Amino acid sequence: MSAAAARRTRRRTAAAVLRTRRAENRAHRDATTRVKVSDYLAGLGMPTEDIDRYGSWAGRYIVSEYRSAHHGHEPRKTRKRTAPCKGHPNGRWIKVNVYRLTDPALSAGAGTYKRTAPFVAAAFTTAA
Repeated sequence: MSAAAARRTRRRTAAAVLRTRRAENRAHRDATTRVKVSDYLAGLGMPTEDIDRYGSWAGRYIVSEYRSAHHGHEPRKTRKRTAPCKGHPNGRWIKVNVYRLTDPALSAGAGTYKRTAPFVAAAFTTAA
């Protein structure tokens, strides 16, 4: 076998291994439930008006906690349609962060923000 053929075989094998690994990771990633901050706050029992009003700030605290816990890495993103407004009768698409439901950054970040802290405290005192 020539050197070029050996390199070609190694590259093809490495590519096949990488494809298999990516497929396994994708299946694992898709099996985990991810939530947006608004869904998490709704699960804590926060009123919809307050979620619309304070959800963005709560998200900033949560993403800050996530970055500090994960060595500066960003959380995964998804898109969300906003409510209709002037100039956008159907709403518009914005990018938002999504987290695993079990991620400690959700409770830590929402517990740090003064507007959402009472809801987090109430959820964990009744659960305990």
